[in-house]
Amino acid sequence: MSAMASLGPRWVAIVTGEDRPGTLTALASVFSSRGVSFQSLATGAVDGEVDSIAVTFTTTPRRQALLIRTVARLAVVSAVRVRRADDPAVLAAAIVHLPPSPAFTLPPVAVQVTGDPATGPLLVEGSLADVSVVVRAAKAAGAPLAATVVLSM
Repeated sequence: MSAMASLGPRWVAIVTGEDRPGTLTALASVFSSRGVSFQSLATGAVDGEVDSIAVTFTTTPRRQALLIRTVARLAVVSAVRVRRADDPAVLAAAIVHLPPSPAFTLPPVAVQVTGDPATGPLLVEGSLADVSVVVRAAKAAGAPLAATVVLSM
């Protein structure tokens, strides 16, 4: 078992709030003071009106609940949604740049793919769990670059 697996499940939190200096610092402080690091972090306006921060992290269910309660109390935060990363409701997209050869074979998962797996790049859309399977397979096949973003939950 990996060290991460022993820490608990992987989670995705979408934090919405004010776009002002210190928001990201306050969020990072809550996590770091409780010994939890981000596996990924993405910022930006998802719908053009409210800024959001998507965070993935691994911890126990109990610590996750504490983190989310604490984040929700921050003055700059208006809402927090959290789900396990393997929840099918967590949707993601990835851009995968493939090596010139050999041709990449997509794993048998339920994703929508735009582009040609033989030539790439690919836009892969679906649940975070399924998109992650494709990204891991592409990297194992020699893909030099892949980026994944949580879209919604």
